[in-house]
Amino acid sequence: MEQLSGENEEILRLFIIAAACIGAVLSSIFSLTHGIFDVFPFLYILPIILCVYFYPRRAVLFTLAIGLTYIGIIYLLGTGNANIIAISTAWFAIFITIGVVASSYANDLAVGRMRIRDILENSQDGIFCFDPRNGRIREINAKCASWLRYDRRDLIGKDIAQVWPDAEERARFIANAADEAGSREAETLFSAKDGTVLRFVVSAVLATRDRVLCSAIDVTGNKIVDEEIRKTLEDLEEQVKARTAHLERINEELRAEILEHRRFEAQMMPRSPKKRERK
Repeated sequence: MEQLSGENEEILRLFIIAAACIGAVLSSIFSLTHGIFDVFPFLYILPIILCVYFYPRRAVLFTLAIGLTYIGIIYLLGTGNANIIAISTAWFAIFITIGVVASSYANDLAVGRMRIRDILENSQDGIFCFDPRNGRIREINAKCASWLRYDRRDLIGKDIAQVWPDAEERARFIANAADEAGSREAETLFSAKDGTVLRFVVSAVLATRDRVLCSAIDVTGNKIVDEEIRKTLEDLEEQVKARTAHLERINEELRAEILEHRRFEAQMMPRSPKKRERK
C-alpha cells in the first residue's frame, strides 16, 4: 500500500477527528432525548485523545471547545436537572484535565523527537536503528546513508541485510549488544549501493527487544592507508634483506679473492737461503 501524501494525510486526520466529534455530539443528543445519562460523556474522550495524538499543540484549545460543546448540549437538553448539570460540570473538568496533561506529555515527546532528529541529521557519525526481530531498518541518518551511496528514504523499512550482508556477524553483534557484559562495538563490512565493500566500526548505543540503535564510523580509508603503510614496510624489509644478502655475498667474494691473492703471492715469493750453521 502506497504511503499517503502530506495533504491527503492531513485531510484523513481532520476527517477522523471530525467523525469522532460528530459521533459524540449525536450520541449525546440521542442519549439526552431518550433518558440515557451515563454513557455518552465517555465518547468525548476519544476526539480529545485523537487531537492530542495528531495536533498536541492545539489540543488544549480543542479540549476547551469540545468541553464547552458538551456543557452547552447538557444545558439545552438536560431539562434543568441539577444532578445532570453537576455531573456534566465534573466531566467538563475531567475533559480539560485530560487535554492539558496529555497535551503537555505529547508536546514533551514531540520536543524530544525533534532533538533526536536534530542529532541524527547533524551528527558527524553515521547513526541507524533497526528491529532485531525482523531486521528492518527503522531509522538512518543522512550521513550514514551517504556513506552507503543511498538516499535515507530508500533504506527506511528495508532489510538491513541489504547493507549488512553477514548474518552471523549481525547475530553476534545483536547478542553482544543485548548482553551488558559483552562487547558493544564491532568492526564490520558493509555493502554500498554500487557494490563497494566498506569497513565500519559499529557501536550499540541502545539495545531493546524491538530496536537496536547504533553509531557507525567509516574506517575504510584508514584501513586502506594502514594496508598501504604495512605493504610499504614489508617491501622495505624485503629490500633491506635482499640488500644485506647481496652485501654478504660481495663480502664473501672479497674474502675469497684476498685469500686467493695471498696464496698466489706465497707461491711466487722466492725462498730465502738457509743460514749457515755456526761451527
